Amino acid sequence: MPFLPLFLQDIGVKHNLLRWSGLIFAAHPVAAMFAQPAWGKLGDKYGRKTMVIRAGFCLGCIYFAMSLCTSPWQLVLLRFINGALTGFIPGSYALIATNTPQKIAPRAVATAQTASATGMIIGPAIGGLLAHIFGYHGSMRISGAAVLFATLLVWLLVQETHKPSTAEEQTSLLQDFLVALHSPILRSVMLAVALYGTFAAAINPILALHLKQLSGTAPIWLTGVIFSLPGLAFTFSAYLWTTFGERNDHRIAVNIGLAGTFVLAFLLYFIHNLWIFAAAYFAAGLCLAAITPSASAIICTRVNADFHGRAYGLQQSAGMLGALIAPLASGFVGTAFGIPSVFIMISSLFMAGFIAINIIFKRWPLPVASTAEEAAYTGTRTRRCS
Repeated sequence: MPFLPLFLQDIGVKHNLLRWSGLIFAAHPVAAMFAQPAWGKLGDKYGRKTMVIRAGFCLGCIYFAMSLCTSPWQLVLLRFINGALTGFIPGSYALIATNTPQKIAPRAVATAQTASATGMIIGPAIGGLLAHIFGYHGSMRISGAAVLFATLLVWLLVQETHKPSTAEEQTSLLQDFLVALHSPILRSVMLAVALYGTFAAAINPILALHLKQLSGTAPIWLTGVIFSLPGLAFTFSAYLWTTFGERNDHRIAVNIGLAGTFVLAFLLYFIHNLWIFAAAYFAAGLCLAAITPSASAIICTRVNADFHGRAYGLQQSAGMLGALIAPLASGFVGTAFGIPSVFIMISSLFMAGFIAINIIFKRWPLPVASTAEEAAYTGTRTRRCS
Protein backbone atom coordinates (compact mmCIF):
# COMPACT_ATOMS: atom_id res chain seq x y z
CA MET A 1 0.00 0.00 0.00
CA PRO A 2 2.75 2.60 0.73
CA PHE A 3 3.84 2.34 -2.91
CA LEU A 4 0.49 3.18 -4.46
CA PRO A 5 1.56 6.79 -5.21
CA LEU A 6 4.58 5.41 -7.09
CA PHE A 7 2.28 3.01 -8.92
CA LEU A 8 0.24 6.04 -10.02
CA GLN A 9 3.38 7.53 -11.56
CA ASP A 10 4.11 4.18 -13.18
CA ILE A 11 0.76 4.23 -15.03
CA GLY A 12 1.39 7.76 -16.26
CA VAL A 13 -0.14 10.15 -13.71
CA LYS A 14 1.84 13.40 -13.82
CA HIS A 15 -0.65 16.04 -12.74
CA ASN A 16 -2.58 16.16 -9.43
CA LEU A 17 -0.56 13.22 -8.08
CA LEU A 18 -1.17 14.14 -4.43
CA ARG A 19 -4.89 14.57 -5.03
CA TRP A 20 -5.19 11.15 -6.65
CA SER A 21 -3.10 9.61 -3.86
CA GLY A 22 -5.42 11.11 -1.26
CA LEU A 23 -8.49 9.78 -3.07
CA ILE A 24 -6.96 6.30 -3.32
CA PHE A 25 -6.17 6.11 0.39
CA ALA A 26 -9.53 7.62 1.42
CA ALA A 27 -11.65 5.37 -0.80
CA HIS A 28 -11.02 2.24 1.27
CA PRO A 29 -12.00 3.52 4.76
CA VAL A 30 -15.02 5.44 3.41
CA ALA A 31 -16.49 2.22 2.04
CA ALA A 32 -15.30 -0.05 4.85
CA MET A 33 -16.72 2.17 7.57
CA PHE A 34 -20.25 1.32 6.41
CA ALA A 35 -19.64 -2.16 4.99
CA GLN A 36 -17.83 -3.84 7.91
CA PRO A 37 -20.86 -3.94 10.26
CA ALA A 38 -22.97 -5.35 7.42
CA TRP A 39 -20.54 -8.20 6.79
CA GLY A 40 -20.26 -8.78 10.54
CA LYS A 41 -24.03 -9.06 10.71
CA LEU A 42 -24.05 -11.63 7.91
CA GLY A 43 -21.31 -13.52 9.74
CA ASP A 44 -23.48 -13.66 12.86
CA LYS A 45 -26.25 -15.09 10.70
CA TYR A 46 -24.51 -17.45 8.24
CA GLY A 47 -21.17 -18.18 9.90
CA ARG A 48 -17.91 -16.27 10.41
CA LYS A 49 -15.77 -18.73 8.45
CA THR A 50 -17.94 -18.19 5.40
CA MET A 51 -17.45 -14.42 5.66
CA VAL A 52 -13.68 -14.73 6.11
CA ILE A 53 -13.41 -16.91 2.99
CA ARG A 54 -15.62 -14.50 1.05
CA ALA A 55 -13.51 -11.52 2.14
CA GLY A 56 -10.22 -13.22 1.31
CA PHE A 57 -11.40 -14.27 -2.13
CA CYS A 58 -12.63 -10.74 -2.90
CA LEU A 59 -9.40 -9.16 -1.66
CA GLY A 60 -7.20 -11.48 -3.71
CA CYS A 61 -9.21 -10.81 -6.87
CA ILE A 62 -9.10 -7.04 -6.25
CA TYR A 63 -5.29 -7.12 -6.01
CA PHE A 64 -5.13 -8.92 -9.34
CA ALA A 65 -7.51 -6.36 -10.85
CA MET A 66 -5.42 -3.48 -9.47
CA SER A 67 -2.39 -4.83 -11.32
CA LEU A 68 -4.32 -4.34 -14.58
CA CYS A 69 -5.22 -0.67 -13.94
CA THR A 70 -4.21 1.84 -16.58
CA SER A 71 -5.82 5.01 -15.15
CA PRO A 72 -6.13 6.51 -11.64
CA TRP A 73 -9.94 6.43 -11.53
CA GLN A 74 -9.82 2.64 -11.99
CA LEU A 75 -7.52 2.39 -8.98
CA VAL A 76 -9.79 4.62 -6.87
CA LEU A 77 -12.81 2.51 -7.83
CA LEU A 78 -11.06 -0.75 -6.92
CA ARG A 79 -9.90 0.66 -3.59
CA PHE A 80 -13.51 1.62 -2.84
CA ILE A 81 -14.68 -1.88 -3.79
CA ASN A 82 -11.88 -3.25 -1.62
CA GLY A 83 -13.29 -1.42 1.40
CA ALA A 84 -16.84 -2.46 0.56
CA LEU A 85 -16.23 -6.18 -0.02
CA THR A 86 -13.41 -7.17 2.30
CA GLY A 87 -13.37 -7.68 6.06
CA PHE A 88 -10.90 -10.52 6.50
CA ILE A 89 -9.39 -9.16 9.73
CA PRO A 90 -12.56 -8.37 11.79
CA GLY A 91 -14.14 -11.57 10.48
CA SER A 92 -11.10 -13.51 11.68
CA TYR A 93 -11.34 -11.94 15.14
CA ALA A 94 -15.02 -12.89 15.41
CA LEU A 95 -14.25 -16.43 14.21
CA ILE A 96 -11.48 -16.84 16.79
CA ALA A 97 -13.49 -15.28 19.61
CA THR A 98 -16.52 -17.52 19.08
CA ASN A 99 -14.61 -20.78 18.52
CA THR A 100 -12.04 -20.57 21.29
CA PRO A 101 -12.72 -21.41 24.95
CA GLN A 102 -13.80 -18.18 26.62
CA LYS A 103 -10.99 -18.39 29.18
CA ILE A 104 -8.30 -18.00 26.52
CA ALA A 105 -10.29 -16.24 23.77
CA PRO A 106 -8.97 -12.72 24.59
CA ARG A 107 -5.38 -13.96 24.35
CA ALA A 108 -6.14 -15.77 21.12
CA VAL A 109 -7.57 -12.60 19.58
CA ALA A 110 -4.58 -10.61 20.87
CA THR A 111 -2.27 -13.12 19.17
CA ALA A 112 -4.14 -12.59 15.90
CA GLN A 113 -3.88 -8.82 16.32
CA THR A 114 -0.14 -9.17 16.92
CA ALA A 115 0.21 -11.22 13.75
CA SER A 116 -1.72 -8.58 11.83
CA ALA A 117 0.49 -5.79 13.22
CA THR A 118 3.59 -7.80 12.29
CA GLY A 119 2.32 -8.08 8.75
CA MET A 120 1.76 -4.32 8.62
CA ILE A 121 5.39 -3.81 9.67
CA ILE A 122 7.13 -6.26 7.35
CA GLY A 123 4.65 -5.90 4.48
CA PRO A 124 6.07 -2.64 3.09
CA ALA A 125 9.60 -4.07 3.18
CA ILE A 126 8.52 -7.22 1.32
CA GLY A 127 6.43 -5.12 -1.06
CA GLY A 128 9.41 -2.93 -1.83
CA LEU A 129 11.57 -5.97 -2.57
CA LEU A 130 8.90 -7.53 -4.80
CA ALA A 131 8.36 -4.23 -6.62
CA HIS A 132 12.11 -3.99 -7.24
CA ILE A 133 12.26 -7.51 -8.68
CA PHE A 134 8.89 -7.85 -10.44
CA GLY A 135 7.65 -4.26 -10.76
CA TYR A 136 4.53 -2.78 -9.17
CA HIS A 137 2.17 -4.83 -11.36
CA GLY A 138 3.93 -8.07 -10.49
CA SER A 139 4.06 -7.18 -6.81
CA MET A 140 0.27 -6.75 -6.73
CA ARG A 141 -0.28 -10.10 -8.43
CA ILE A 142 1.98 -11.83 -5.91
CA SER A 143 0.12 -10.10 -3.07
CA GLY A 144 -3.18 -11.32 -4.52
CA ALA A 145 -1.84 -14.87 -4.73
CA ALA A 146 -0.66 -14.66 -1.10
CA VAL A 147 -4.12 -13.56 0.07
CA LEU A 148 -5.80 -16.35 -1.90
CA PHE A 149 -3.37 -18.86 -0.34
CA ALA A 150 -4.24 -17.57 3.14
CA THR A 151 -7.93 -17.91 2.27
CA LEU A 152 -7.32 -21.49 1.14
CA LEU A 153 -5.71 -22.23 4.51
CA VAL A 154 -8.81 -20.95 6.31
CA TRP A 155 -11.07 -23.04 4.09
CA LEU A 156 -9.10 -26.28 4.59
CA LEU A 157 -7.79 -26.01 8.15
CA VAL A 158 -10.14 -23.85 10.22
CA GLN A 159 -13.17 -25.46 11.85
CA GLU A 160 -16.12 -23.38 13.00
CA THR A 161 -17.53 -25.43 15.86
CA HIS A 162 -19.78 -22.70 17.23
CA LYS A 163 -22.39 -22.10 14.55
CA PRO A 164 -24.65 -19.04 14.67
CA SER A 165 -28.11 -19.66 16.06
CA THR A 166 -30.84 -19.63 13.43
CA ALA A 167 -33.38 -18.59 16.05
CA GLU A 168 -31.92 -15.12 16.54
CA GLU A 169 -34.19 -12.16 15.96
CA GLN A 170 -33.71 -10.38 12.64
CA THR A 171 -32.66 -6.77 13.09
CA SER A 172 -31.59 -4.05 10.70
CA LEU A 173 -28.13 -2.48 10.62
CA LEU A 174 -29.61 0.72 12.00
CA GLN A 175 -31.11 -1.19 14.92
CA ASP A 176 -27.76 -2.88 15.60
CA PHE A 177 -26.00 0.48 15.54
CA LEU A 178 -28.56 2.01 17.91
CA VAL A 179 -28.20 -0.99 20.23
CA ALA A 180 -24.44 -0.46 20.27
CA LEU A 181 -24.88 3.23 21.10
CA HIS A 182 -27.23 2.36 23.96
CA SER A 183 -24.86 -0.32 25.32
CA PRO A 184 -22.30 1.24 27.72
CA ILE A 185 -19.92 -1.63 26.96
CA LEU A 186 -19.98 -1.29 23.18
CA ARG A 187 -20.07 2.51 23.39
CA SER A 188 -16.85 2.57 25.41
CA VAL A 189 -15.21 0.05 23.05
CA MET A 190 -16.07 2.07 19.94
CA LEU A 191 -14.88 5.34 21.49
CA ALA A 192 -11.57 3.80 22.60
CA VAL A 193 -10.91 2.28 19.17
CA ALA A 194 -11.87 5.51 17.40
CA LEU A 195 -9.27 7.35 19.50
CA TYR A 196 -6.72 4.68 18.66
CA GLY A 197 -7.41 5.23 14.97
CA THR A 198 -6.80 8.97 15.24
CA PHE A 199 -3.23 8.67 16.54
CA ALA A 200 -1.40 7.25 13.53
CA ALA A 201 -3.79 8.84 11.02
CA ALA A 202 -3.10 12.31 12.44
CA ILE A 203 0.66 11.92 12.83
CA ASN A 204 1.67 9.95 9.71
CA PRO A 205 0.92 12.79 7.23
CA ILE A 206 3.17 15.21 9.15
CA LEU A 207 5.75 12.88 10.73
CA ALA A 208 8.33 12.97 7.93
CA LEU A 209 8.16 16.77 7.81
CA HIS A 210 8.47 17.03 11.58
CA LEU A 211 11.47 14.68 11.68
CA LYS A 212 13.13 16.76 8.99
CA GLN A 213 12.65 19.85 11.17
CA LEU A 214 14.19 18.04 14.12
CA SER A 215 17.29 16.71 12.37
CA GLY A 216 17.62 18.54 9.09
CA THR A 217 19.59 15.69 7.51
CA ALA A 218 17.96 12.51 8.84
CA PRO A 219 18.37 9.63 6.35
CA ILE A 220 15.22 8.23 4.75
CA TRP A 221 15.73 4.82 6.34
CA LEU A 222 15.67 6.39 9.81
CA THR A 223 12.38 8.10 9.04
CA GLY A 224 11.01 4.70 7.97
CA VAL A 225 12.22 3.11 11.20
CA ILE A 226 10.53 5.80 13.33
CA PHE A 227 7.33 5.36 11.30
CA SER A 228 7.31 1.68 12.27
CA LEU A 229 7.92 2.16 16.02
CA PRO A 230 4.24 2.11 17.14
CA GLY A 231 3.71 -1.07 15.12
CA LEU A 232 6.77 -2.66 16.71
CA ALA A 233 5.53 -1.63 20.14
CA PHE A 234 2.15 -3.23 19.41
CA THR A 235 3.80 -6.47 18.30
CA PHE A 236 5.88 -6.67 21.47
CA SER A 237 3.19 -5.77 23.99
CA ALA A 238 -0.35 -6.53 22.74
CA TYR A 239 -0.42 -10.04 24.22
CA LEU A 240 1.05 -8.76 27.52
CA TRP A 241 -1.63 -6.08 27.79
CA THR A 242 -4.31 -8.74 27.32
CA THR A 243 -2.90 -10.95 30.10
CA PHE A 244 -2.63 -7.84 32.29
CA GLY A 245 -6.31 -7.14 31.69
CA GLU A 246 -7.22 -10.73 32.54
CA ARG A 247 -5.41 -10.50 35.87
CA ASN A 248 -6.74 -7.06 36.74
CA ASP A 249 -9.44 -5.55 34.53
CA HIS A 250 -9.42 -4.73 30.83
CA ARG A 251 -10.83 -1.32 31.71
CA ILE A 252 -7.66 -0.58 33.69
CA ALA A 253 -5.57 -1.45 30.63
CA VAL A 254 -7.66 0.88 28.46
CA ASN A 255 -7.24 3.67 31.04
CA ILE A 256 -3.46 3.20 31.15
CA GLY A 257 -3.33 3.27 27.36
CA LEU A 258 -5.39 6.45 27.06
CA ALA A 259 -3.65 8.28 29.91
CA GLY A 260 -0.18 7.27 28.77
CA THR A 261 -0.84 8.36 25.19
CA PHE A 262 -2.28 11.66 26.41
CA VAL A 263 0.87 12.41 28.45
CA LEU A 264 3.39 11.24 25.83
CA ALA A 265 1.68 13.07 22.95
CA PHE A 266 1.87 16.23 25.04
CA LEU A 267 5.60 15.65 25.67
CA LEU A 268 6.28 15.07 21.96
CA TYR A 269 5.39 18.71 21.35
CA PHE A 270 8.35 19.84 23.47
CA ILE A 271 10.97 17.31 22.31
CA HIS A 272 13.54 18.67 19.85
CA ASN A 273 16.06 15.81 19.88
CA LEU A 274 15.46 13.13 17.23
CA TRP A 275 16.52 10.18 19.38
CA ILE A 276 14.54 11.28 22.42
CA PHE A 277 11.56 11.82 20.12
CA ALA A 278 11.94 8.25 18.79
CA ALA A 279 12.06 6.85 22.34
CA ALA A 280 8.94 8.79 23.38
CA TYR A 281 7.16 7.81 20.17
CA PHE A 282 7.90 4.14 20.87
CA ALA A 283 6.64 4.58 24.45
CA ALA A 284 3.43 6.10 23.06
CA GLY A 285 3.11 3.01 20.87
CA LEU A 286 3.38 0.81 23.98
CA CYS A 287 0.51 2.73 25.56
CA LEU A 288 -1.56 2.61 22.38
CA ALA A 289 -1.04 -1.16 22.25
CA ALA A 290 -3.18 -1.49 25.38
CA ILE A 291 -6.30 -0.14 23.69
CA THR A 292 -7.39 -2.40 20.83
CA PRO A 293 -6.47 -5.78 22.42
CA SER A 294 -8.31 -4.73 25.57
CA ALA A 295 -11.31 -3.56 23.52
CA SER A 296 -11.36 -6.90 21.69
CA ALA A 297 -11.06 -8.77 24.99
CA ILE A 298 -14.04 -6.83 26.33
CA ILE A 299 -16.07 -7.94 23.32
CA CYS A 300 -14.92 -11.53 23.91
CA THR A 301 -15.90 -11.58 27.56
CA ARG A 302 -18.76 -9.11 27.94
CA VAL A 303 -20.69 -9.31 24.65
CA ASN A 304 -22.96 -12.19 23.67
CA ALA A 305 -21.28 -14.55 21.16
CA ASP A 306 -24.20 -14.20 18.73
CA PHE A 307 -23.37 -10.49 18.42
CA HIS A 308 -19.59 -10.88 18.01
CA GLY A 309 -19.49 -10.42 14.24
CA ARG A 310 -21.42 -7.16 14.42
CA ALA A 311 -19.41 -6.00 17.45
CA TYR A 312 -16.06 -6.51 15.72
CA GLY A 313 -17.43 -4.89 12.57
CA LEU A 314 -18.54 -1.85 14.57
CA GLN A 315 -15.16 -1.77 16.30
CA GLN A 316 -13.40 -1.74 12.93
CA SER A 317 -15.72 1.00 11.66
CA ALA A 318 -15.02 3.14 14.72
CA GLY A 319 -11.29 2.89 14.08
CA MET A 320 -11.75 3.84 10.44
CA LEU A 321 -13.93 6.80 11.38
CA GLY A 322 -11.07 8.10 13.52
CA ALA A 323 -8.61 7.39 10.72
CA LEU A 324 -10.79 9.29 8.26
CA ILE A 325 -11.31 12.43 10.33
CA ALA A 326 -7.84 12.69 11.88
CA PRO A 327 -5.81 13.55 8.73
CA LEU A 328 -8.20 16.37 7.87
CA ALA A 329 -7.96 17.81 11.39
CA SER A 330 -4.18 17.29 11.40
CA GLY A 331 -3.75 19.20 8.15
CA PHE A 332 -5.89 22.09 9.38
CA VAL A 333 -4.18 22.37 12.79
CA GLY A 334 -0.68 21.93 11.38
CA THR A 335 -1.24 24.61 8.75
CA ALA A 336 -2.77 27.07 11.21
CA PHE A 337 -0.52 26.60 14.24
CA GLY A 338 2.55 24.70 13.04
CA ILE A 339 3.35 21.00 12.71
CA PRO A 340 4.17 20.35 16.42
CA SER A 341 0.70 21.59 17.39
CA VAL A 342 -0.70 18.32 15.99
CA PHE A 343 0.70 16.56 19.07
CA ILE A 344 -1.19 18.96 21.34
CA MET A 345 -4.36 18.22 19.34
CA ILE A 346 -3.87 14.48 19.83
CA SER A 347 -3.09 14.92 23.52
CA SER A 348 -6.28 16.93 23.99
CA LEU A 349 -8.35 14.29 22.18
CA PHE A 350 -7.00 11.49 24.37
CA MET A 351 -7.52 13.51 27.55
CA ALA A 352 -11.14 14.18 26.60
CA GLY A 353 -11.55 10.54 25.59
CA PHE A 354 -10.12 9.36 28.91
CA ILE A 355 -12.68 11.43 30.81
CA ALA A 356 -15.59 10.38 28.59
CA ILE A 357 -14.76 6.67 28.68
CA ASN A 358 -14.46 6.64 32.47
CA ILE A 359 -17.91 8.22 32.70
CA ILE A 360 -19.22 5.40 30.47
CA PHE A 361 -17.35 2.76 32.51
CA LYS A 362 -19.39 3.75 35.57
CA ARG A 363 -22.57 2.81 33.69
CA TRP A 364 -21.45 -0.75 32.92
CA PRO A 365 -23.70 -3.53 34.23
CA LEU A 366 -22.33 -6.02 36.73
CA PRO A 367 -20.12 -8.76 35.21
CA VAL A 368 -22.46 -11.50 36.36
CA ALA A 369 -25.93 -10.90 35.02
CA SER A 370 -29.08 -12.75 34.23
CA THR A 371 -29.85 -13.79 30.68
CA ALA A 372 -32.28 -10.91 30.29
CA GLU A 373 -29.70 -8.41 31.54
CA GLU A 374 -27.01 -9.85 29.27
CA ALA A 375 -29.34 -9.54 26.31
CA ALA A 376 -30.08 -5.94 27.22
CA TYR A 377 -26.47 -4.79 27.22
CA THR A 378 -25.14 -6.91 24.35
CA GLY A 379 -27.82 -5.99 21.92
CA THR A 380 -29.44 -9.38 21.59
CA ARG A 381 -32.64 -8.59 23.44
CA THR A 382 -35.54 -10.56 22.02
CA ARG A 383 -38.72 -8.59 21.54
CA ARG A 384 -41.87 -10.62 22.13
CA CYS A 385 -45.32 -9.62 20.94
CA SER A 386 -47.88 -9.45 23.69
